[in-house]
Amino acid sequence: MNPDELLKKYAAGERDFCLVNLSGANLKHTSLRGADFTQANLSQVNLWQANLSRASFGIADLRQADLEGANLQGADLSGADLIGANLSGANLNFAGLTAADLSQANLMIAGLIGADLNGANLCEANLIGANLRGANLIGANLSQANLSGAYLYEADLREVYFDQVNLKRSLYNEKTQFPKRLDPVEAGAYLIAPNVCLPGINLSGVYLPGVNLEGADLSGSDLSHSELIWANLSKANLSGANLTGANLSGANLTGANINGVNLKGANLSGTTMPNGNLHNYQKVRRQKRGKDAS
Repeated sequence: MNPDELLKKYAAGERDFCLVNLSGANLKHTSLRGADFTQANLSQVNLWQANLSRASFGIADLRQADLEGANLQGADLSGADLIGANLSGANLNFAGLTAADLSQANLMIAGLIGADLNGANLCEANLIGANLRGANLIGANLSQANLSGAYLYEADLREVYFDQVNLKRSLYNEKTQFPKRLDPVEAGAYLIAPNVCLPGINLSGVYLPGVNLEGADLSGSDLSHSELIWANLSKANLSGANLTGANLSGANLTGANINGVNLKGANLSGTTMPNGNLHNYQKVRRQKRGKDAS
């Protein structure tokens, strides 16, 4: 079957493409939502930014496929062969990847929120900056995988094979479950929670909306261009921190120490400042009084 035939049948309402051979086909930007590609040959296929949400790829051959930026939310990729596949920036939130082979795959900044990676092979996979919040990785193989800067909140990493894995600058919270033998702090990961001590660390560009860092010591840390909308930073020590270009809209800085903080270009819209007032509240009130007087 060629790409034109596939798209014509899909447009006509057909969804069953089990066992189809589309190796090397160009299907970028296509919408194949809900299609069934169980056991299909899709090796080296180009599905760049394709909409594949809720599609089925069980035991499919997707070796070296280009799925960069593709929407695979809720897709079933159980047992799929994704060796060397490019999934950079792909949306795999709540996808089923049980026993999938993702060795040497590129999952950089991919969304894997709530994904089921039970027993998956992620050996030598690139997971830099990937969002694995709430993901199930029980029994997964992460040997030599790169999880630098990955988000691991609420992730279940029990019984994971962690040989030579890179966890530097990865972020986890108190609900993240690691194997008993692994010390995440020793591995270079950062606990994000109230009252943590993280002075002088590099958190530039992190995505932490609504985070609770009440009472945390972030003195001298680099939080430039970070997303801290509605964050709770009350009583935090931010002295000397770099917050240039950070989004602090709606954040709570009540009682925080902001001596020497660099806030150049930061978004402080609706931010509660250390004195308890909203940012620019006094300025706005003076302007209002001036208008009333005139």
